[in-house]
Amino acid sequence: MYAYDVAYEIDIPKVREYVRQRAQYLEVRPDKTIPRDFPFYKPLLIEEHPIVVQSPVGELTLRREVKVFSVGALSISIRVDFDVRSLGDLLEYHSLRLDGDRTMDDVAGGIAQQMLDSIAPFLTKPSPGKGNPEAYTVFCLYDHGPERAHANARGWLKTHRREVAGLLTEEAQFEALSEEEVEETVRHSYCYTAHDLIVVDWNGALIVDPDGKPEDLLYTIEMANVQLTELRLFDRLLEEGVDKAYDDIEAYTRQAPLFQGPGEILTRLRSMRMDLEKLSEELSNITKFFGDWHLARIYMACADRFHLKDWQRSVESKLKTLDGLYNLVLSDINNRRMLILEAAIVALFVADLVLIFLKAG
Repeated sequence: MYAYDVAYEIDIPKVREYVRQRAQYLEVRPDKTIPRDFPFYKPLLIEEHPIVVQSPVGELTLRREVKVFSVGALSISIRVDFDVRSLGDLLEYHSLRLDGDRTMDDVAGGIAQQMLDSIAPFLTKPSPGKGNPEAYTVFCLYDHGPERAHANARGWLKTHRREVAGLLTEEAQFEALSEEEVEETVRHSYCYTAHDLIVVDWNGALIVDPDGKPEDLLYTIEMANVQLTELRLFDRLLEEGVDKAYDDIEAYTRQAPLFQGPGEILTRLRSMRMDLEKLSEELSNITKFFGDWHLARIYMACADRFHLKDWQRSVESKLKTLDGLYNLVLSDINNRRMLILEAAIVALFVADLVLIFLKAG
């Protein structure tokens, strides 16, 4: 999964109309019982044609799809099938080299650029290029061995916890991992039935699903990945905005004449504050409700691994700083207006006294 921030906002209905032959709104409904009004956010799903490539593990068919989010994000998913003897054999799938000396990153970047060029007219405040994506890898095991087909998933994890930790941390020598590292890596593991399992780590996840229907879990992880991308962008933009505001205010207070107000600074601060508050609210809305506790647990595990709350606190702190700077400049404007008004009143009073003395003389 690759999450890109490409714009301030994307007009989803117009994109849907433009690519209507290939696009549809994503429908993800778990097999288990859920509330009637299932409140999943539905991005626009565009399926690309599969392509066949060569790799060190043989010929691969890349199944590619794009999800378009109204918050200005694209999520590119690339899926490949695998048939391996052990979890250790999956390590090289983290960073596969493809024919032409390409990588999965290159494939995703090409898809993102093509999509960006295609929907450019429907972007509000587009970013300068697609930027660096937030990448995440998920391994889905639909059959983890005939002899274990009916095994308890918790028991299977207990037996293979070191291999799982090695896979998710990209550590080939998994036997050398400390007990603390193994425990931390598999700490966020959850089961819905006795036979399925998901383990969430910061750079990858493992899903064991004998039924082969992990779409709701994958989408939950994908939304968290998009949130991480957007929050990191917000944090960077706010940091740059606050630094620029400090410099502008310092220059203004040092040399601005009495009758020249900080209108440009105030306009920029107000615009940035409103834009980022609006985006932050919309970003929260895409994962506001989930419909069942199991998916909510998976999202909270992703939020913990991705440090989403820390990023949110950082963004909120910088927004408060920006708000304080806005109020500081606004207060300065009001003080200057009051000073000018008081000076005008005094001038009128003096002029009135002069006229009275002139008339008396």
